[in-house]
Amino acid sequence: MILKEFSDFLKENEDKPSVSLLYVWLKLKIETPAKNNVDRILQKEIYIAKNKAGNFLFIGKSPSGRNLIQSLYNFALSFEQQKMARWVHKQKANNFKNIKQS
Repeated sequence: MILKEFSDFLKENEDKPSVSLLYVWLKLKIETPAKNNVDRILQKEIYIAKNKAGNFLFIGKSPSGRNLIQSLYNFALSFEQQKMARWVHKQKANNFKNIKQS
């Protein structure tokens, strides 16, 4: 159910990089009051740390939280690879004809 909700968020914002969207989605889910079980799980399992420079770091509160972050990150990467594969599939061979090889 967590991946389904994250996947829906990625589909709504396909024009942006998936890993960047993971940051936005997690921050949104963790910092707003919980509306459903996905929000509650994320808030229970993941902590957001902020340093003096204003950078954020997501930390798993437990081994299952660390696994959750890793799984979401891997899912974001695979979603990005899928977008690239679809783009390449739509291209014609002639589009790559003039590319020089080093």
